[in-house]
Amino acid sequence: MIARANGVRSALFAVLLSAPCLAQETPPASPSPTASPAPATSPNPAAPPTTSTPASASEPASTSPAPAVAPKARAASKSVAGRGGVGGLIGGSLFYSSKEYSQGALPRFDFSGQFRYIIRPGLRMQMSPGLTWSAYSKNDPPPFTDPAFPGDKTKENYLAILVPVSAQLQLVWGHDLWLYHVGAGPGVYRLWVENHRKVLIDPLSLRLHRGPYWGTTAEVGVEHFLKTLTNTSIEVSAAHHYVFSTRDDQFPTGWNSTLGAIALRVGTNYYFDLNKPKKTSDLPLPGGH
Repeated sequence: MIARANGVRSALFAVLLSAPCLAQETPPASPSPTASPAPATSPNPAAPPTTSTPASASEPASTSPAPAVAPKARAASKSVAGRGGVGGLIGGSLFYSSKEYSQGALPRFDFSGQFRYIIRPGLRMQMSPGLTWSAYSKNDPPPFTDPAFPGDKTKENYLAILVPVSAQLQLVWGHDLWLYHVGAGPGVYRLWVENHRKVLIDPLSLRLHRGPYWGTTAEVGVEHFLKTLTNTSIEVSAAHHYVFSTRDDQFPTGWNSTLGAIALRVGTNYYFDLNKPKKTSDLPLPGGH
């Protein structure tokens, strides 16, 4: 009996000693469910860098092109070598000199076209055809009586018509959107005189009063470039023509003197780059690939 009691005691004592060990071995099985949340939370801190990168890159992309385009557009509309321009102007003119052409002259319309080529900054060439004419007062007598209309005692039905084709070298200067110019050069002028819409005939030479003449021209003007259309300008200019229209052998009776005309005009110009290379299509490779 005593031996059995001692065996029970030793068994109970062994159980008490092994209980702490069992309590320490069970916790290692629990980390398996707790370890899984750790990888799930790891992508969250990586997300902010991905969203911040496009935001920082988009800011310089939207602001960088603006300052680069404006200076180029403004520079293209100025006096740049190799650029050309076309324009048209309308205004009024007056024959102020001399003798028969200016006596009793009345102002009439003036039309002018122009082609410009910029040789270098500050210097350009201009070719300019035009059309203008002068009517006359009914209070001034003609130089001679027209054989076709002997009853006409005044210049009321007379017209002197001038077609200039001139070439100029112009000095150009300016700043911002304003450009100023002054120029001069030679010209070829076609001039004729009409009465009742018929070309006048000299009663002595029996020659029609028309023909080409040499002359000179001068011009001063200012143009303002538009902010929205940087290659387009509005121009105001004043021009002067002086025609060597004296021919004593052809028109000895009258209407035989030099002619001076002044004109004031307004119009528009468009400039473009003549040196810009043309776009060429891509050539196919040998074999058609």
